[in-house]
Amino acid sequence: MLEYHTIIYLMATGLFGVFLLWRLRRWFNKVQTLRKKRLKAMGHLEAVETKSPLDNPNKEIREMGLDNIETRFSVIERIILPCVVVTVLFAMSVPFLGRLTLPGTIISLVVAATTVVVGIAARPFIENLISGVVISLSRMIRIGDTILIDGKYGTVEDVSITHTIIKQWDWRRYVIPNTLMLNKEFVNYSLVDKYQWVQVEFWVDYEADLNLVEELALAAAAKSKYFAGYEPPRLWIMEMAKEGIRCMLVAWANSPAEGWMLSADARAELIRTFQHHNIKTHFHYYKAVSDARVQDQKNRNLTQEDQYK
Repeated sequence: MLEYHTIIYLMATGLFGVFLLWRLRRWFNKVQTLRKKRLKAMGHLEAVETKSPLDNPNKEIREMGLDNIETRFSVIERIILPCVVVTVLFAMSVPFLGRLTLPGTIISLVVAATTVVVGIAARPFIENLISGVVISLSRMIRIGDTILIDGKYGTVEDVSITHTIIKQWDWRRYVIPNTLMLNKEFVNYSLVDKYQWVQVEFWVDYEADLNLVEELALAAAAKSKYFAGYEPPRLWIMEMAKEGIRCMLVAWANSPAEGWMLSADARAELIRTFQHHNIKTHFHYYKAVSDARVQDQKNRNLTQEDQYK
């Protein structure tokens, strides 16, 4: 016959376990729905706009991402929910452990030994598994995000239970185990919003007309079809160095992909207009220094030859 407090303990533990399973299931479904809704609403899923060999790359990537989200959360539920059930059942069995014929020490040793063996054998998988669950349930990185990691620029194509796949701008895949991904520092261009303040840096010679340089630079940014006209472009003087004047052109774009194209358009237009208006860059400073050193060496050689004569 069970004691009164034991019955109360079993009922409370069981009810708590049911409530916890319900809350976890509901939370998983909510997060999964939000991930799918965000992915469906994304206009661009490429780091750089391009006409790919695929008929509709955005559609295929979006469909694959939706399937991956559903599969990943299904796996997470199958892992976490049974663990919760086992934990609750173990908690409910605590009052009955003292009635077993086996000593508690032997049971503890068997459980500890099994845990150690399984932990050592499956350590890499378990570490990646736990890291994958943390990444999936957090907002630090999601499918479709544009990121810069380890010097590689691309979009997140998949976040599986064990690894994360980054589709680089040149369509190569960069695969990172989740344990490493969880500990890496990276830039997420899509974490809060997708707007980009594009920065294009260049140098001009001190003899250049700064008013003309500013006019040409602002026109170069505004001329691009990827320029978002929230405000006019700006030109900042960042440094006055011996090599020349370091300038930075900044302008808005609507997404990381359009920001990439805007910066490429602005650089190309700057080069063309600078060549057309004969505006010198810091290359001419280095060339002048190099020519001066060559001439100085020639003068030294001539002086030495005069001494030997």
